[in-house]
Formats: sequence, structure tokens, C-alpha cells
Amino acid sequence: MTAHPARPYAAAVADGLFSLVTLPPCMACEIDRYERAILALQTVRATLDWPFFTDAPLAAMQATFCDDNIGELVQAVRDLHERYTANAGT
Repeated sequence: MTAHPARPYAAAVADGLFSLVTLPPCMACEIDRYERAILALQTVRATLDWPFFTDAPLAAMQATFCDDNIGELVQAVRDLHERYTANAGT
């Protein structure tokens, strides 16, 4: 379980998706909470990346769930930005 898939969170951070500087306070708070959840999932994912679990398939499956959930949370932040941009234009 040492091979890690591409991390959507790292790419989103590089794109500035989690920068809160120019956002309205409520949106910044929501994105901050998504980011904290992502960081917690990354901690869980890293913990599961240990080669000595008795039930290695279960640990691998749970690590995959973490990766999937991180991707879903990143997408939720992308969606928030899209809605904000769309509403700011009207």
C-alpha cells in the first residue's frame, strides 16, 4: 500500500483553490472547514499506509475510501468557487 495516487488536494492548493484572502467570510469559513476535513483524512490515509496490518486488504480499502473522500471534498470546494463566480457575475 505504499503507492499513492495523485493527490487532488495538492493540485487544488497549487491552483489557489484554498486561498481565503478574497472570499466572503461565510464562504471562507466553509472552505476552511472542508480543508480541515481533508487534512484529517490525509492523516488517516497516512496512518493506514503501514505494511503490518493483520487485515491488509481492509486497510487498503479504507485508504481508498480516504482518497475518494478527499477528492469529493476538493470537488465540493471547486463547486463552491464556481457558484460564487457565477453569482458575482450577475
